[in-house]
Amino acid sequence: MRLAARRRRLLGIAAAGALACTAVVGCSSGSGGGGSANALPPNDKAAIERFFKPALERLGVRLTRGALVDLRTAKPSATGTHLAVYVEPTGDYTPEDYARGTVKTLRAFLPAAFELWGGLKSFDLCQEPLPATDARPEPPPVTKVELTRSASRRMRWDNLGLVRLLTDAKRLGSSELSVYAKPDVRLSGFYQDATMKANAQVPTTTTPAPTSPSYR
Repeated sequence: MRLAARRRRLLGIAAAGALACTAVVGCSSGSGGGGSANALPPNDKAAIERFFKPALERLGVRLTRGALVDLRTAKPSATGTHLAVYVEPTGDYTPEDYARGTVKTLRAFLPAAFELWGGLKSFDLCQEPLPATDARPEPPPVTKVELTRSASRRMRWDNLGLVRLLTDAKRLGSSELSVYAKPDVRLSGFYQDATMKANAQVPTTTTPAPTSPSYR
């Protein structure tokens, strides 16, 4: 019931966001909400933020970067079908907080983004370091989750936790779902416990550290 109510709220936000996007930032054709099979998010960080800001504020994070990306060129594109978003904590954040935030921040965007925008084929979310830790405009991510629409369909989003996310990543394979965390996050008690439980179900694999492209 809570998931259904959340979807209805996001669809309402999407309708308002689509109108604002048309008036303010000039979305590409098909952008916005409404269930079109070809609909894409607005290719604008501020416009993307309007859809998800309330949920992110409740988690104590903010959107720092966001864009549609054409994976064939790995560059931002108004017609890209991959949505890349980056969030940064607004207060103190420990490695344990990043571990717990891996799923919490993901659920602020998904599966709603795939439901709102039928043209979206894949998605990635990075948690960025605190500015006091790394003040560069585009720092390497602390955690990163990347997945396809197909993977999202095969995941059980209700009560999703880190154990199940890690298990799903192993079950589906890195081309469908990959999960990365920096060593200090992986060494936190919460992440280690989740990893141990996931490894007991599926043999472990190694995910290379991701880079942080310029999607602002």
